[in-house]
Amino acid sequence: MILWTALSLLAWFPLQEASLIDHMETVIVEEGQMLTLKCVISQAKEASLQWLSPSGFTIFFDKHPALKNQKYQLLHHSDDQLTIGISNVTLQDEGVYKCLYYSKPVRTKEVNVTVLATPSKPTLEALTIRTTNGKEVLLRCFTKGSKPPPQITWLLSNGMELYGETQHTFEDEGKKCNTTSTLRVRAYGENATAHCLVRHEGLREEKLVVPFRFEDLVTAPDSDNVENSTLSFQPSQNSTELVMEEFSTVDIDTLGHEQTQKFDIAEGNRSALEVTKRKHGILLLTLVSSLILVLFIVVQLFIMKLRKAHVIWKKENDISELTLESYRSRSNNDDTSSQEKNSQTFHHKCGMKYIITSYMERKSKNLKENIQDSTSKQEQNNLPETII
Repeated sequence: MILWTALSLLAWFPLQEASLIDHMETVIVEEGQMLTLKCVISQAKEASLQWLSPSGFTIFFDKHPALKNQKYQLLHHSDDQLTIGISNVTLQDEGVYKCLYYSKPVRTKEVNVTVLATPSKPTLEALTIRTTNGKEVLLRCFTKGSKPPPQITWLLSNGMELYGETQHTFEDEGKKCNTTSTLRVRAYGENATAHCLVRHEGLREEKLVVPFRFEDLVTAPDSDNVENSTLSFQPSQNSTELVMEEFSTVDIDTLGHEQTQKFDIAEGNRSALEVTKRKHGILLLTLVSSLILVLFIVVQLFIMKLRKAHVIWKKENDISELTLESYRSRSNNDDTSSQEKNSQTFHHKCGMKYIITSYMERKSKNLKENIQDSTSKQEQNNLPETII
């Protein structure tokens, strides 16, 4: 069990070493058949061989199966060859299979497998409708489950082969196709016939054929009492695409020979014009969408540049405002310091002036007092002496 788990996990490890792709093969196989994958290495030495599925899982590592699925079979194993088989192939088995030969460098062989789904046996229906010019017969040939879409044509009894109006509807995630071809017959002769031919790659040179005899329609009961109606084929709910192809109209005379072959040119032109308009509309819509996308990208780039410029401007503006505030704060501090120094100087000067003034006043007063004392003493000395 551990060995199988290890072998299964080998596919999850990418080969980081140098690898050498010998070549790539293309294999086409029909759905339900056996697919044989053969890997032969020339000048092989003792080394391991490994087959990987399109999803990357190991199918066989040498002679050891890694997937527990009975549809994978070991057909041959040797030192230089590993051949496996896949039974009952389905569309899910499509993809690129790889054979790895672990030498130095690792050598790789790739096989691109395409699965064909042959269409089912077609069914044919007929409907008579009334028109302003009389009656018409609509022949409807239907087949389903093909890949790729089949080719449906109509072979008339006069040997002419025509295309009808073809519709394709797809199912199974777009892998299988259901096809309907409608032929409008305006006139036909006695013993006239029409065959629905289905060709497909899976049928090789063969083709599926469904015959129809117009006399069966003529002799059908109450065929003349069909109400006026139109034939409309709606795509199934699982359809993903509707493809309109060529439309043909055929007239056959009463002798069973071709009288005239009329192609509804007006209707064909209208269809072609509608298809052209549709293509032009899709192209115009694509161009407009591309232009809108380009304009959106340009606007986004412009907005990004504008935001970047705004962020840079905002940063510069914040730095400028911060520098200005710092300068203003410094100026205010300098002014305040100057005012305080001036005030201190003024008070200092005023105090010195007051001290000097007081000192001078005291000196002057003392001087005056000394002068008065001297004068008083002198006057006393100058008084006349009196003898009694």
